[in-house]
Amino acid sequence: MSKHQARTIPPERQKSHLEKKHAELAERVAALDGRRSLTPGEELELHQLKKQKLWAKDALRDVG
Repeated sequence: MSKHQARTIPPERQKSHLEKKHAELAERVAALDGRRSLTPGEELELHQLKKQKLWAKDALRDVG
């Protein structure tokens, strides 16, 4: 395989990685959502985490 060829990751491994990532994101989102108030930095983090979580969910759907 040349240096410029992309290695393909088996779908099972992709799915496993995405499921783990989604679970980690969901856990962090839940922790932030459970607080009474958030700092501006935490609000930004929560927003970014929710976007990442949606991306992971979409990617999981695409993998199958």
